[in-house]
Amino acid sequence: MNLEQKKILNAINLAFFSNQEAILKLFKSYSAPEDVYKLKKEDLKNLGFKENTIEEFLKRRQEIDIENEWKKLERENIKVITKDEKEYPPLLKEIANPPILLYVKGEICPQENYLSCVGTRWPSDYGKMVTSDIVGDLANFGFTIVSGLARGIDTLSHKVALEKGKRTIAIVGNGLDIVFPPENKNLAQKIEKNGAIISEFPLGTPPLPYNFPLRNRTIAGMSKGILVIEAKEKSGALITANLALEEGREIFAIPGPIYSKTSAGCNKLIKEGAHLVTSANDILSLFNLEGGIKLEKEIKGKTNEENIILDVLKQEPKTIEKIIKETKMPASTVNSLLVFLEIEGKIKKTGEKYYINR
Repeated sequence: MNLEQKKILNAINLAFFSNQEAILKLFKSYSAPEDVYKLKKEDLKNLGFKENTIEEFLKRRQEIDIENEWKKLERENIKVITKDEKEYPPLLKEIANPPILLYVKGEICPQENYLSCVGTRWPSDYGKMVTSDIVGDLANFGFTIVSGLARGIDTLSHKVALEKGKRTIAIVGNGLDIVFPPENKNLAQKIEKNGAIISEFPLGTPPLPYNFPLRNRTIAGMSKGILVIEAKEKSGALITANLALEEGREIFAIPGPIYSKTSAGCNKLIKEGAHLVTSANDILSLFNLEGGIKLEKEIKGKTNEENIILDVLKQEPKTIEKIIKETKMPASTVNSLLVFLEIEGKIKKTGEKYYINR
């Protein structure tokens, strides 16, 4: 697709106000953007569009300055990638209704192995620990982590990949001139420099609820598989997993406590046939990726007292009060040892709890 056609495609996207279903419907009947953009009222009626959709499209089309809208993208340093270009993720082309275009900040590397990691916006300490360990190992051993920049597991997955010095991809449900949630502005800037932020929605599109199912199908579609870390039975993460299943992708899930609502969705997926994951090896070995050999690190302290603390942290994160109770050591000793262990990188702290940095 040439530059002029891309400009028109962007204008079509704007004129339909991100009604992706309508746009996909049009391009099933017409292949050239210029033909779609010139459609008249009767043409749209014949294609089955409702009166109000037609009127809104015609009104917006009249107001659009195609060149000016393209200059806005250039000012934001946003690339437009279409399905006929080599930068378009190859697996995404294969899904039932791939996006007709992608707006991109950063760089897409189609040859990379993409794996999507999704989950709850309110992760438990267990979920945070699993994300740090397993997503970190997946990034280290060959996967580019894809997620949705949302609060919770998504944000943690991006951060873990970046902390490992690896690339990560964020798929968002709004225009790339908007950061949502707003507190992820700095994270978005880091992702842009070390990966890419991708949207199928034009500039100015707010993060409306009905954008996210479309965003989720892109997260599911561009990856070899999807890892669900913590999710309720009814959640966006499970919707994404089901979309991935429909497209023939591998589904992975982290098991969790049977009384935990945020593990109910993962446990359900496992019962229905998803791959149970307790280490990154479970994913790496399935895809025959090199390096999936020994990911577990044996963490040892320098003194007997340090090892006692590490032993009580092996099973789950614990507060300092619980560590003192279980080790039966003085509070001052435990406090000092925790500081040393954290400085040495052997343990980490999340909220009020400490856990082993595997």
